[in-house]
Amino acid sequence: MAASFSFVSAASYSLEDFAEIFTRAFEGYYYPGITTAPLLAERARTEQIDFHRSQVLLDDYTPCAMGVLGLRGERAWCGGLGVFPEYRGQGLAQRVVSALIDQARVCGARQFGLEVLTRNERAIRTYQSAGLQIARRLQIFEWAERRAGEDPADWPAVPLLYASLPANGVTELPPAALLPHFARLHTVASAWQRDLASLLVRTGTSGLVLGHPQHPTAYLIYRYHGNEARILDLAALTPEDALPLLEALQSRYPHIGSVNEPAESPLISAYLRRGFVETDSQFEMSLAL
Repeated sequence: MAASFSFVSAASYSLEDFAEIFTRAFEGYYYPGITTAPLLAERARTEQIDFHRSQVLLDDYTPCAMGVLGLRGERAWCGGLGVFPEYRGQGLAQRVVSALIDQARVCGARQFGLEVLTRNERAIRTYQSAGLQIARRLQIFEWAERRAGEDPADWPAVPLLYASLPANGVTELPPAALLPHFARLHTVASAWQRDLASLLVRTGTSGLVLGHPQHPTAYLIYRYHGNEARILDLAALTPEDALPLLEALQSRYPHIGSVNEPAESPLISAYLRRGFVETDSQFEMSLAL
């Protein structure tokens, strides 16, 4: 008997159950897609995920694929799309992305976008078949301090409040005091997860500033866990202004990551000059609705 596929809203499930569906859909992916209810709740708040508009594809009554939809005014964004391993190769991803596009239109969105790893050629073809086009490349950077015979994962983290900063004009400032300067200090559009709407509601973040606090030359917002830091926003008009901020963060943490820096950003050279290595990249794809 032929399979009978249908869609239901992700809001039909508890966060715990949808987390399991999400995790199953990303099983065997390039990166672990393991998620939890608390992580989904945080994403709903910081990425404006709408679970009522997000979709779960059913084979009869059994979930077999899902897609997450974020909404910001006239912009819509796919925050994750996956198919259960045993259902792959049947064109179901095409059905899911088309369903998300339909939901975006219903909500009045004028643009639909997503990110996909540049090496995921199969997914890129699927999205192109749905009408999306490659808009730009987003770069993923990592930096790890090198000490002979030592693993950075074994180093103790330097407590934030007690770590000294290099004498390069960088000081600490809460992110809330930095974000009013977001538009002035960005020369290219940020990726969805690093845009102002996300940064304004994120918690557990820290900030570094170069220049006068009331009119900074540049700033950096990040989160840290143990001895690792993740850059959430690096804002500067020139690479030279970004360099002291990266140096300051490197003085505190032996491992630093930065995800989705636009390839056309003038700050790419600052990352490279400070020893960051591009470990992966994504295409940002978009469709006018």
